[in-house]
Amino acid sequence: MRTLKILGFLLTYPSPDHCEVMEECRMLLREEKWLSKDSLQALEALMNDFVKRDILDLQEGYVALFDRTPSLSLHLFEHVYGDSRERGQALVDLTRVYEEGGLVIKTGETPDYLPLFLEYISGLSTEEAQENLGSVVNILSSLGERLKNRTTHYEAVFTALVEVASKKPDPKAIKKALSEDTGIARSPEQMDQEWEEQFAFENTAQTTGAGQDGGCPKAGEMLARIRDYNDKERGKK
Repeated sequence: MRTLKILGFLLTYPSPDHCEVMEECRMLLREEKWLSKDSLQALEALMNDFVKRDILDLQEGYVALFDRTPSLSLHLFEHVYGDSRERGQALVDLTRVYEEGGLVIKTGETPDYLPLFLEYISGLSTEEAQENLGSVVNILSSLGERLKNRTTHYEAVFTALVEVASKKPDPKAIKKALSEDTGIARSPEQMDQEWEEQFAFENTAQTTGAGQDGGCPKAGEMLARIRDYNDKERGKK
């Protein structure tokens, strides 16, 4: 699904390439018709930014959001594990899943970087892609709500991802995450403290979704489903 690749591309560090291919991105999103008209309209505003704003302003804004605000990190496992050992093992497992799917990471990003994850699931069936988005829908929704508090068009990407996920966000989990961090800009001193406490969700049954419906399943469950899908695909060959 090219839609997922484009949404991931929109979340990467702005470069002249973004400005050059925005019209093509618009066309592909319209042709694939995977998103609602409202989502497409909201994404138009973000794509217009890439065309109209100065590249240095785009880059500065991107860094301020995603690199300097821990609660807006685009690394999914940080929102579940922080810097704990569990995150390290989850990263190893996810790297293995990508490799089994024939993908090799060629960037300096860790495998839980959202654009990488979106590129991977874009190669799965529609149902599998939606299920994997559903696995992290609470994280996606909380990021979208925090971006809304920053009044940025990047919010549209997360709204679109939540829209097509197989599960709806858990309102209680989102409310709790936002009560812990609204995503608003912080002072340098506050940012230093936040990097030491960078859990968007506590690693508990309620927020990881273990043993309940509607939550955000543990990374292990998401990886297991991806591996099962790969095994089925290999069995067809």
